[in-house]
Amino acid sequence: MNILPQEVWFAEFPFAKDKTKFKERPVIVLDVDDETCSVFSMKITSRKPYDEFEIELFDWADIPLDHISTAVASQVFEIHKTNFRRKIGRLSNDDWKNINDLHNRYLKCIGLNF
Repeated sequence: MNILPQEVWFAEFPFAKDKTKFKERPVIVLDVDDETCSVFSMKITSRKPYDEFEIELFDWADIPLDHISTAVASQVFEIHKTNFRRKIGRLSNDDWKNINDLHNRYLKCIGLNF
């Protein structure tokens, strides 16, 4: 299975409060580590953004997703490739830039400057 950054996939994503439980949901692929078969993925949710570290995907219909969707920078997890189910599509270049900017701002806010 070939998984690339900027793609959107259905994957088993861990719950924030109990990382032993999962929900199959769309995720944005941020980075792939082929050595460990791990994929750093950002959660996508159907609710509206409610803080500065969430952003609406403007080109959600082009991916295609079923409805307006929000990327959540505070919800990024390392997910094993075997937990990826199927590719949905790819983020537009504009959304990809917005996601990367948001993720970098979040990392800086929590003290992880790269």
